[in-house]
Amino acid sequence: MAEEEEPKSLTDIVDDLEGAAGGDGDSSDLSVQDALDEFAGRLFGPLLVIPGLVLMTPLGTIPTLPTTMGVFVILVAGQALFGRKYPWLPGLIAERSVDEQKFEESMEKARPWLEWVDRFTGQRMPYMVKGPMKYVVAAVCVVMGCTMPPLELVPFACVVPGAAIMLLGLAVTAQDGLLALVGLIASVGALGVLVWWGLG
Repeated sequence: MAEEEEPKSLTDIVDDLEGAAGGDGDSSDLSVQDALDEFAGRLFGPLLVIPGLVLMTPLGTIPTLPTTMGVFVILVAGQALFGRKYPWLPGLIAERSVDEQKFEESMEKARPWLEWVDRFTGQRMPYMVKGPMKYVVAAVCVVMGCTMPPLELVPFACVVPGAAIMLLGLAVTAQDGLLALVGLIASVGALGVLVWWGLG
């Protein structure tokens, strides 16, 4: 079997996901397991992009979905810290799904924005996403995942850590260290939102 081509952009990841959703004629849902099967064993970057994307669309308003995505990020990024290429997920998380049509409609609405982001990605500052920094990125994503359950109580607050996770995942996918730097800054902003909410 030929080796699958690695996704290099947000639109590549969305195209692959839509292909995974359309590949199962027996279901009209896209499950977390579908996403895992599509990308696991290739790069952990796309598996971090996916929850970030979901949280930045109307799908992120579905009750308990932000918490589910947070747990997904914690498990994927946490296992990436230990070099595991095919992360394990409990059935409760792996079986969580969204309607395929709603997913595709949300992604199509977001596609112009995704294409705009893709124009600014490139292979820059590779030291920010390779070697020890790859583990720093994974660790930051674990922290961002931990912010999801409390921030779900604040309308649209999960967009901030979602954006950070998406940027960091895309940075790993595209080998773009500059994007990783932006994602790390966004992570600080997400922690600021959590502290502000906690003090409020």
